[in-house]
Amino acid sequence: MKDYPVIKFVIFLIIGILLREVFIVDLFFIIILIIGVLILYLFSVRFNILHKIPVVLNIVIIILIISFGNFLAEIHYQAPNEFFKNIRAAKDLKAFRTIDDINLIRKDRLEFYVTTDSIHLASFNSKDKIKLLCRVFDEQIALQKIYNSINPGNTVEVSGFYQKGKERRNPGEFDYHKYLQSQNITGIVSINSVYDVIVVTEESVFFTSTLFQIKKNINERIYELHNTSTASLLRGLLLADRHEMDYDIKTQFINAGVVHVLAVSGFNVGLIVLIFIFMFGRFSIPVNAALTITGLIAFLLITGIQASVFRATVMAIVLIIAFLSNRNTNLINSLAIAALVILLVKPYELYSPGFQLSFAAVLSIAVIYPLIDKWIDSLNIKSNSLKKLLLFTAVSLSAQVGTLPLTIFYFGKVSIIALFTNLIVIPVIGFNISLAIATLIISSVLQSAAIYYAAANEFLTDMIFRVITYSGNLDFSHLIINQYSIYDVLLFYMFIWILLYFMPRFNSNAAKAFLGFLIALNIFVFSKIDNEELLPDGLLSVMMIDVGQGDALLVKFPGGETALIDAGNATPNFDNGERVILPLLQYLGIERIDYGFISHIDLDHYGGFVSLIYHDKIETIYKPPADTNSGKDNRFEDFLRKRNIPIVYYDLQKLNISSTRLYILNEESDSRLQNFSDNNKRGIIKIVYGNNSFLFTGDIEKPAERYYAEKYNKFLDVDLLKVSHHGSTTSSTDIFLNFAQPEICLISAGFNNKFGHPKSEVLNRLKNLKTVIYRTDFDKALIFRSDGENIQLLNWDE
Repeated sequence: MKDYPVIKFVIFLIIGILLREVFIVDLFFIIILIIGVLILYLFSVRFNILHKIPVVLNIVIIILIISFGNFLAEIHYQAPNEFFKNIRAAKDLKAFRTIDDINLIRKDRLEFYVTTDSIHLASFNSKDKIKLLCRVFDEQIALQKIYNSINPGNTVEVSGFYQKGKERRNPGEFDYHKYLQSQNITGIVSINSVYDVIVVTEESVFFTSTLFQIKKNINERIYELHNTSTASLLRGLLLADRHEMDYDIKTQFINAGVVHVLAVSGFNVGLIVLIFIFMFGRFSIPVNAALTITGLIAFLLITGIQASVFRATVMAIVLIIAFLSNRNTNLINSLAIAALVILLVKPYELYSPGFQLSFAAVLSIAVIYPLIDKWIDSLNIKSNSLKKLLLFTAVSLSAQVGTLPLTIFYFGKVSIIALFTNLIVIPVIGFNISLAIATLIISSVLQSAAIYYAAANEFLTDMIFRVITYSGNLDFSHLIINQYSIYDVLLFYMFIWILLYFMPRFNSNAAKAFLGFLIALNIFVFSKIDNEELLPDGLLSVMMIDVGQGDALLVKFPGGETALIDAGNATPNFDNGERVILPLLQYLGIERIDYGFISHIDLDHYGGFVSLIYHDKIETIYKPPADTNSGKDNRFEDFLRKRNIPIVYYDLQKLNISSTRLYILNEESDSRLQNFSDNNKRGIIKIVYGNNSFLFTGDIEKPAERYYAEKYNKFLDVDLLKVSHHGSTTSSTDIFLNFAQPEICLISAGFNNKFGHPKSEVLNRLKNLKTVIYRTDFDKALIFRSDGENIQLLNWDE
């Protein structure tokens, strides 16, 4: 470590930042430490005993650096606003103050950030300064108009619906609220009309407004010259904004192991450096270097000073300055300098995935690549092309080893084909960026010539998307790894350090291979220790998934079979099947659903099944008989047949699944059931395991409840009831509830939904039964386990 003076300081600074979660160091203590260090140093110099107390002095300095990191984190920490801390959502919020920053416009929204001076909410008024993310939804023409009229620094008044960022509502989900808090953003204001954004003053901040206009103009030029798919990619590569990229394409980038190319980082900055050096080649070396550094800083500012870009920019500038001054530089020290500057300015970047992945990749290259390079040299390869290919692969492999645990932690998967796809994708992406920059420069002089460059880029983009889509969809392209915790990440890095430390001490290749095997085995074994089986074998588990205003219940039977009763809503903006249930199944390690039960063909119940079937996650579908008068039912049936999904129509029957009995209570031959409205022709399911029973009622209403009460009487008596129709007053009648007599009631409803579900009348009826009520809008996802005698609620979000 003696060769890396900066990294030692950074390590202790990071420890101090992390310890802010445990305790807070007082400024007075830091002052005492500084005085102590000075006194200790001066005393040792005065009496010429500095060589006798280096350990004591070093320990005090280490404590000082850790304390400084702790203090730094504390002064940058913005405590949650006491009033908003307990508010999940509220209507009619009005906020007044300055626009801090504006995101590039999207096809369905405009986003900007404001720091408020005053807030009005119902009878509450506040003068607190809080940061809000404002999202404006309107027609594209209206959005474009206001997008062109606002600038950072403008004073605005906004009115809209306030909500916290989405918390982790289901196991394995990303906690967006916590992420917003790390950025000191209190919450989100959804604004449904541009008329609810009033520009009070047009005074702007010259520097940030100029940067915004440059970024906006580059974005507009990109979209003018390229088709949508190419433009969305280039917007990500050049402007660090990937929001317009298709969700499926981004998923395939992850599966193929090349998602890192979408992050503006060292690769992009390296290309920028080469382009600038080429452009300014006619100037003297100092002038060329100065112009290149200026260009790099401009690129950094335009991309929003993201951690990965900042890291790469600082390292590039350090290398350029070292070259000019004829000094040697060390990659690890350059990396440490970049980390130090970022953490001094924004210590909470330490928790950012971008910061972690970027620095892990480069640090890994700095440590691991030289070892592989040395091994490749020992092979005495005569072919120059083969050697370059192996060295390129070595760089990619080194970066992937360093980012592997973080990739698993954040994405829950690891790509098997990453080495292969990177050999194709990285060079092509390099051409993409180079062509894009050339196109932008040429278009400012000769638009007609720029079109040909843009067409070439579109060809490359189409090719790369085809390669990534094909490779990302391969069955063996990636492995799903669930419940990979931060402790697993730290264990991985600890074992890799052990491997790198001891490997050079073995001369025998067999011994090295055996050591590598032992390290890999230890990583695998220890990463399983803190895993908790949320839905264990041998028990009946029922999980009500939080899908907002809709229904979705996951059942795991004692023998390991699985069932999904409804799958939530699916809209063009958000598909619960793809965004919620599919990641949940991956997190739980469930490969396939054996029984897919659709209570009825309403979008908030069957919609999510479509994407699950596309991903081959459903074995068999159980549903009400086809309604030939329903267009959506006919289309869904056609879809199932095209996908070769077996269909079983509801009728009075019993399924024996491992040691449970599943009853479908619909009797299609009964004329009374046939005459019911669509809402009452629902799949009603009862599951019995030992002495425990569960009843799932779909959206049945009063007529159906009366019918089932008269037909089944005490057979409806259950321990756990899924309350019908999200707690609507059209359901949960006294006659039905008196027969059901549930001890536990589950209600699936969206928070603050427009229907007002669950209704107070229904809640009062349930309370009169002395039942325990759980609801997804308040309690998130709910997991219940039964051993056949008792039903227990699992606290999965500890």
